[in-house]
Amino acid sequence: MREYIIKNAKPAKDLLESMVVGNGRLGAVLNAGKSEEILTLNEEAIWSSRPTPEPNPEMYDKLEILRNLFLEGKNGEADQLSKTLMSDCFSRIRSYEAGGNLKISLHENDHCRNYKNELDIMRGVARVEYDRCGTHYVRECFSSYPDNVLVYHVTSDADILCAQIGYEHERLLSLSSKGNELCATAKTIYGDHKFCVKARVYSDGTVSEKNGELFVTDANEITVLVNITTEFFGGKNYIEAVSFPEFTDYKALYDRHTEDFLAVMTKADIEIPVEEELDNVTIPTYRAAIGSDKANDGGLVMLVWQYGRYLLVSSSRPGTLPSNLQGLWVDSDVAPWNSDYHTNINLQMNYWPAEVTNLSDSHLALFDYIKNFLLEPGKKTAKISYRARGSVVHHLSDIYGFTTPADGIWGMWAHGLSWLCFHVWEHYLFTKDEAFLKNTGYEIIRESSLFFLDTMFEDKQGRLVFAPSTSPENRHWFVDENGNKSYCFLTMSSTMDTSIIGGLLRMYIKSAEILGVSDEDTKAAEEALEKMPKLFVGKHGQLAEWLEDYDEVEVGHRHFSPTFGFYPDNAITRKTPELYEAVKVTLARRFGNPGSNSNGASAVAWSVTWLMCDYARLRMGENAYMMITNYINNFLTPNLMSFTAKILPVFQIEACMGFTAGIAEMLIQSHEDMISLIPAIPAKWNRGSFRGLCARGGYEVDARWQEEDVKEFEIRAKFVGEVVVELPETQKNFTFIDENGNTYTAVENKLTLNVDGKLHLAIK
Repeated sequence: MREYIIKNAKPAKDLLESMVVGNGRLGAVLNAGKSEEILTLNEEAIWSSRPTPEPNPEMYDKLEILRNLFLEGKNGEADQLSKTLMSDCFSRIRSYEAGGNLKISLHENDHCRNYKNELDIMRGVARVEYDRCGTHYVRECFSSYPDNVLVYHVTSDADILCAQIGYEHERLLSLSSKGNELCATAKTIYGDHKFCVKARVYSDGTVSEKNGELFVTDANEITVLVNITTEFFGGKNYIEAVSFPEFTDYKALYDRHTEDFLAVMTKADIEIPVEEELDNVTIPTYRAAIGSDKANDGGLVMLVWQYGRYLLVSSSRPGTLPSNLQGLWVDSDVAPWNSDYHTNINLQMNYWPAEVTNLSDSHLALFDYIKNFLLEPGKKTAKISYRARGSVVHHLSDIYGFTTPADGIWGMWAHGLSWLCFHVWEHYLFTKDEAFLKNTGYEIIRESSLFFLDTMFEDKQGRLVFAPSTSPENRHWFVDENGNKSYCFLTMSSTMDTSIIGGLLRMYIKSAEILGVSDEDTKAAEEALEKMPKLFVGKHGQLAEWLEDYDEVEVGHRHFSPTFGFYPDNAITRKTPELYEAVKVTLARRFGNPGSNSNGASAVAWSVTWLMCDYARLRMGENAYMMITNYINNFLTPNLMSFTAKILPVFQIEACMGFTAGIAEMLIQSHEDMISLIPAIPAKWNRGSFRGLCARGGYEVDARWQEEDVKEFEIRAKFVGEVVVELPETQKNFTFIDENGNTYTAVENKLTLNVDGKLHLAIK
């Protein structure tokens, strides 16, 4: 197993330099100080709130006014009117919050030598080492999923240890210490949501308490266990609900945690060329070499790729809430964009690598959230505000069932749930888990489909359209019949709307067929799908972004919304060549036209990684590689997190996962009813391998390549059946041999194979 360790030689100044650990529910941000460790604690349900807004019953009539204006071709009038007409339909949500600071003071000053901090991302362990006065100190921290507790451990190889352990929070309700336990209660900044933090200390020294703090003396080893419960999940007995595992020794906790974490992280790996002198160096050293283009960056690319997987595993495990806008880790009471669940790209991008990089179990937290937190509130919003069946979620949400429009007219975008349905369907395609589809997936897909079956209407051309519609978060120019020009957020059936609704109805029809369901609603879905608008090529050769060929206000906009049908969906493939080529033009226009917008496609981290995924699927390996270097040089932080944008150096997590998904898309694709190997590798990756990547249909795949040729590969199948494997264009007639001596010859670079369990092939 290759070791993946993030190394730094200085303590962190802020979140963007800190090490983070998490078990999906409970996490911490470590500043890795010298004399003192500050653990900023995080728990998934410490979240402020406003009173949950009720759906607006007057919204339907207001929407009807706007729809009629759109049908009359008065887009500009509709857009302008919406700003006043809909003003009472928008609400705001509150922020996910940090859970306070646990301070562990060890020395009277920062004097030390040979200091280093590192994060072992395969084992999920943060580590600090240094020498002080002839003594070597080691500090380790992890958040254990098996034991459901945060663990901090300190050892000294010579001198005795002393420690002072305290807790701080701005809205502290109570703080006490007794025996070896510290207990604090606090509340959120808004909504008064209470939570309890407890810390227990175990040591071979003496543990004492005073005034809400714990003290350790005469020790060689200290273990601190931390747990948090919230009133949100624990109810009135949230304080009593705090629990700890039975403690025998630190090693037992460590072994259970690392065994669990390794089992998940080692499911998949990649190998690309590495400069040996740069292998396993500190992040600043990596960055300096890559920035000056003096070395092949394979080592750093692999590290960043696995770090995306690490962040997903650490912020999303079965039984937890899903990864939010900052995953699990905030260091303040009001985080950027509230660290909420943004459902118009960000939450979805968090899970783009889940299936393909063999982290399917991490996806389950998202589906539980949809089913248990969004579906019923979304039904209420659909019924009251749209007079429709089904369920709807707009562009953001939280843990309190927020599903109504938020913020402003851009918040009228009604595809939060429908986009999430694509994740439900992808999970089924990758796993072929029919029980999941029957018990969880089908209900979600059906309810979202019913909403659009009830809310779409015919335009004057007889097409089924949806309005108001937006193309997140872009605007288009509109010229009315009098020649007046205005820019509009709102329209009828943007390309993204058409792509999402069309894909949703397809998966509804298909899932019903799989489960043997046939009724009036499935038939209505089939009829609706036939009447929906068709995607088309615009006057610039681009994939048109709206129902009409309007010009964008921001050509270089950060969202690639019109390409949704290409990626993450697969309605546009090589089998639709005109639209496929139009996608290329759209991407070139987006990335090549920043204009005056310094927050455009080339300046936002998640836009760059989305573009990386698009280029990978287009099999444009060199372009995808450009996005890799763009991301690493411009958005990567010292701890391998990412800036949101060049002008906004704050942390958002989705780009980290988008990067991981993009690399995987360069190495394996399976959206065209076949498994395509190394479809988009750049020239610099002239050799390499991957292990444990997954393909739709229930396959796990390993492969090794040299230059442009696949030298060997292995497919492990959940089900017996035929699979087509696509090789690079250079391997049109290559012959492979299996372990039993059977030969297989490619026909036009494709192998048709029958796989029963496992099949390993190598070039003959």
